[in-house]
Amino acid sequence: MQSIPISLAAPEMILAKAVKTEDGKILCGPGVELTAELISRLSKSGVHVVVVKGHPVQMPGEKSLAEMIKELEERFAKVKDDPVLRALMRLIAEHIIEEAKT
Repeated sequence: MQSIPISLAAPEMILAKAVKTEDGKILCGPGVELTAELISRLSKSGVHVVVVKGHPVQMPGEKSLAEMIKELEERFAKVKDDPVLRALMRLIAEHIIEEAKT
């Protein structure tokens, strides 16, 4: 899942979390598919951020999954013969990949 500014929301994106007002009133529940009209209404209601499923928007300065894995491998390059640290690297890589899916 990804938290994005409402200005970057687009039709067909699916909400991963409920959109609430400041006082906790739910405007839209998780699983709702965004439409142009709904995005406009949320924006006019003062909503600035929505959490959507997947990772549909590449944010400025954000690294891609491939870049994060490559950076991880570079950090562990000096300990490539240590099986414990290689196992740790694999666990971190699996975590990064799982986070990217949600």
